[in-house]
Amino acid sequence: MSKVRGASARGSSKGAKSSSKRKVKSAPRKGSAKTVNWFAAQLRAARHRVSYAFRLGGIAALVLFGLILSLYAFTGGLGDAGQAIARNADRQLTQAGFTVDWIDVSGANRLSSEEVAAIIGVEPGDSLASLDLEAAKTALEAESWIASVRVYRLWPNRLAVVIEEREPLALWQVDGEHHVIDGTGTVITSADPIEFADLPRVVGEGANETARSMVQMVLRDDAIARRVSHLIYVGERRWSLRLVSGGEVLLPQSDPEGALSLLGRMHADRGVLDYDAQIVDLRNEGEMVLRPWPDRAAEAAGRGA
Repeated sequence: MSKVRGASARGSSKGAKSSSKRKVKSAPRKGSAKTVNWFAAQLRAARHRVSYAFRLGGIAALVLFGLILSLYAFTGGLGDAGQAIARNADRQLTQAGFTVDWIDVSGANRLSSEEVAAIIGVEPGDSLASLDLEAAKTALEAESWIASVRVYRLWPNRLAVVIEEREPLALWQVDGEHHVIDGTGTVITSADPIEFADLPRVVGEGANETARSMVQMVLRDDAIARRVSHLIYVGERRWSLRLVSGGEVLLPQSDPEGALSLLGRMHADRGVLDYDAQIVDLRNEGEMVLRPWPDRAAEAAGRGA
């Protein structure tokens, strides 16, 4: 019985092998078809990537060639024939779509994209390749609100402008006029002083150049800052504080920060800034001298007599 079954099994195996061979010859298996399709898709994708790479490389070469020609033409390095070639290359790039269609402006709160475009002198459809980035940067930096600027081409059709604006620090009073200045002491000519009337006021020749550190020292102590109306630069060497009450705090040349620290402690302990004093003299290290108003001192003496 076992031999018969064994023979039957061998016969069945042969039949299966024969059937398997016939199936392979007639049509591929389902798994094999998927594999063939996957390889075909990969081959098409590879061909597309190669074709795209060639097209991209050609465009990049054309852009680079156009930029080099434009640079030489701008610097006078080309003759008439070369300049004609440069103009033709620029025209080809423009026709290919390398134009200024968008201007991306970041960091600008005082200027709109339209105002930036007007300052640069660029309009939609202008050539992106031939745009003079250095000239655009120079034109923008001439605007008083702008501290620094970077200009980039974003191929194929965008111009990126990254702006750092000046931050108003104080009103500078000199020669009877008021100017808005930033932390470097630069005058923001486009800023209307009336719109910035709440800023600290610094007074005197050269006060703008050293105002930043002094303003920061005063603002650290709110009790002092609320009682100061003007910061006066005396003789371009030291500062005095004009108080809202009309009095004046004389600061030393060498260590105004230490003197202000002493003033803050004395006011916290004794309220000295609320005294009816004409002068609070802090010019000597570690000392504070209060001088009353002369007329009020005489009046007080008369009452005492």
